[in-house]
Amino acid sequence: MQRVRQFFRRNLDVVLFALALTSVGPLMAWWSILVRRNIVAMDRLTRAHVEMMPDFPERAARLAELDAHTQRQLFMIAGESSLAGALLVVLTVVLFAIARKRQAENKRMQTMLQLTSHQLKTPIAGVRMLLQSLGSGVVPQDMQAQLLTRGIAECDRLEHLVETILAFQRSVARASRSDVMPSDRLIGEILAHREATSGKGEAEWVTRQPTPIVCDPDGVRVVLENLLDNARKYGGGQVQLAEKVVGQRWRLEIRDHGIGFEPSHAERLFEPFEREEGSGAAHGSGLGLYIARQLARRMNGDLTATSPGKGQGSTFVFELPVARTRPTSTVSEVAHG
Repeated sequence: MQRVRQFFRRNLDVVLFALALTSVGPLMAWWSILVRRNIVAMDRLTRAHVEMMPDFPERAARLAELDAHTQRQLFMIAGESSLAGALLVVLTVVLFAIARKRQAENKRMQTMLQLTSHQLKTPIAGVRMLLQSLGSGVVPQDMQAQLLTRGIAECDRLEHLVETILAFQRSVARASRSDVMPSDRLIGEILAHREATSGKGEAEWVTRQPTPIVCDPDGVRVVLENLLDNARKYGGGQVQLAEKVVGQRWRLEIRDHGIGFEPSHAERLFEPFEREEGSGAAHGSGLGLYIARQLARRMNGDLTATSPGKGQGSTFVFELPVARTRPTSTVSEVAHG
């Protein structure tokens, strides 16, 4: 009983709409029967009037015309009733699909909040413990630098998590800005920032092709950082970045030599909160790749993945439209925008 009450509380608007649709069905059936009876009654009345006329050659033609007219009307009513019934069925299916989608979105949001809360607790607890240790004065001088470095890494993890959450919110709200940016300087700033943060280069830029692209610089940074994070976790070492232009589309390929995945599992990588155990779908855990694809598509681009198979590496292709004008934004907007 409690589950039924919770269902009606969560889906009250859908239930009311379903009741409204249900009431339309009997009304349409009653209207169809009423109109059909009126047509038949009018046919009988007119036929009786024609048959009372003196016998003349035109009477047979009039009766035949009356029969054809009545049949056309009955056919039209039957067609309209069938069409109305089909529309009711379609509306019912659409209503059911909307309700299922909304329930899935609510469940997905609840899962995101749970995972986010869990992921926030770990770095916050680490930073608190670090500060308490430094504040107590018991940490040796030679270990303080190491602890500070670890604390900065935890802060960077927190910052990246917050940026990912904000990017997810923006992708759901469908709000993004579009600038014209040079691709080489944009990627260069992102790689330089990551190298300064981690202290080492993690990507080999094998092909550079300066191209003005239409994008949200913050969105590009979130997409590329999520791709590089996945490559660092599962890429098995150095990652190669290659730019190229195909028609009016700019493409950035991020290749790694890690665990790979089955080609049939490519789309699963971009599903949020799903990970197939024992497969190469480890790339798809969490929100990273899901948010990256949402942002890419919001910028009129796309994000896809390919792999020859397990243990043979992966290639992610980040695609954006090429601008028809020269870039005017400054590089500082990329790092701090």
